[in-house]
Amino acid sequence: MFHIELIVLTQIVISVIALIITFTFCYKHKKSKDHQKKSRTPANPELTEANIRNNFRITLHHHPCLITLIHLENAQLSRLKDKQFYGYVDNISTSGLMFLCNFNFPVKERVIVKLNISIKSYQFTLNGEVIRKEEHKKKKQIAYGVQFHKMSEKERIRLTKVLNEVMVEKKKKSNMVGVR
Repeated sequence: MFHIELIVLTQIVISVIALIITFTFCYKHKKSKDHQKKSRTPANPELTEANIRNNFRITLHHHPCLITLIHLENAQLSRLKDKQFYGYVDNISTSGLMFLCNFNFPVKERVIVKLNISIKSYQFTLNGEVIRKEEHKKKKQIAYGVQFHKMSEKERIRLTKVLNEVMVEKKKKSNMVGVR
């Protein structure tokens, strides 16, 4: 009986933490809405710091997604417009995500992508700008950091809700391992 009460109490605590994180994110998001991006490169520590402070990230570990290149500022790369390829989302927040793929494209100039992803039973179509590229030579994959843009507040709230659900499920699984 004590174990059941402990599990229920743990679930309540996790739910309260998820709500606090959501409200904190919404508050910080409103404060930083006018924040301008400073660089497209990972060498900019201010961008990384802001990302860590303002958003919680959920690791999805190779969650499949369909990526479409919808705008490339470099005119020589115009033939790649509307190119589609598959990749894997490594982590996601309400402000962006990191995906891995085998397709190598330059990001020195502005690149806008559309990402189609299913998280749990929810479908998302998210547009964003590629702001970072990391080559993983051992895995022969390339990681691209994407910052979402032009996301409606309704869609941001929906994504926050789903990410909170994923976080709570992961927390429950980790707590269940410790109960046995």
